[in-house]
Amino acid sequence: MFSKADLKPCGGGRGHAPGCGKPVRWTKTEAGSLLGVNPDPDPKGNTAVWRDVAGVLRSRRVTTEWPLLPYERRMMPHVATCKPPQKKTPPPPRPPRAASTSGEFYARLGVPAAATQDDIKRAYRQLARQLHPDANPGDAAAAERFKAVTEAYATLSDPGKRKTYDLTGRAPRPGR
Repeated sequence: MFSKADLKPCGGGRGHAPGCGKPVRWTKTEAGSLLGVNPDPDPKGNTAVWRDVAGVLRSRRVTTEWPLLPYERRMMPHVATCKPPQKKTPPPPRPPRAASTSGEFYARLGVPAAATQDDIKRAYRQLARQLHPDANPGDAAAAERFKAVTEAYATLSDPGKRKTYDLTGRAPRPGR
């Protein structure tokens, strides 16, 4: 009546909880839905299972009005014995990193950390006019300071990079 080809693993489908993975016989109920039953007949079960003319496994509830018929086998619905794997508890969330207190880029431009984009732009332009290598030929210190001011402006003028800098205290890696 039953074959090993009838056995499929218990597994939650789309939108269902994960199954235990044990072999189950999937049957069609009278309502047309699928019901998994344990593979071996069970005298304590409340489900009658048989194979219809088309070869489909069918199931129904055994009641006093509809007792077990000779061609049916009494089986236990798998949901009564299925023990899905326990969910792994996710690790606790990491505490957020403290905001940088150094504010080195803000200090390079001479603006407070709460400065607006216009304040940052204005400070950069003023420092760029003073420190630009064309305005200070031969002054290596001014050229280095100009590079540092330009790096600070490049980070603080981009809202995404500025947010990253404010959270981590470091300039974002190039290409991000």
